[in-house]
Amino acid sequence: MRILQTIYRQLTRSRLGCPRYGAHWEELGFQGADPGTDLRGTGMLGLMQILFFVLDSRTLPLAREIFQLSHHETQNFPFCIMSVNITRIVIQALQEERLSRECNRRQQVIAVLNDLYAAAFLRLSRLWEQQHGTVANAGFFLKELELSTKKKPRQLLKSLEAYLSRGLRPPSPPSSQIHFSSICDPGVQLEGDA
Repeated sequence: MRILQTIYRQLTRSRLGCPRYGAHWEELGFQGADPGTDLRGTGMLGLMQILFFVLDSRTLPLAREIFQLSHHETQNFPFCIMSVNITRIVIQALQEERLSRECNRRQQVIAVLNDLYAAAFLRLSRLWEQQHGTVANAGFFLKELELSTKKKPRQLLKSLEAYLSRGLRPPSPPSSQIHFSSICDPGVQLEGDA
């Protein structure tokens, strides 16, 4: 629940908490009142990747930009459902050993998965904007994203780095320094903690 609260507050910029169940989760792009039902295909990693996206100071502006696009009058899409689909694509790329070279080069797996997730979400948002995407053609966009994630992961990662390096953002630690084990540590203050 702490993870869901943090995601909700970071994306909506709300200072208020929200209940575990309710229509407010649909605002984030879950399919119903219980976000847990949408995570069946990716499990906890699906939720953790959204959390990474909104906690890393480098990617938070991108996450909010995409979240805003997801609420566009005609080009809207369910943000969290797209996120879960991107996590699924990233998992498949890892299982098919398409990320081995990058993981070995960086000597990291989770950081590569999270960066590829952010890069894929960036790619999806650019395609969505440029081609005036709608929910009706989401399948087409996801298929294209799956192909580019599996065939050109390094190119996607370079696009993310180029995107993140432009502008005057304050420096932040590499994504590998965000330790998900700290999420369960009661001493770590996530939003929503008392």
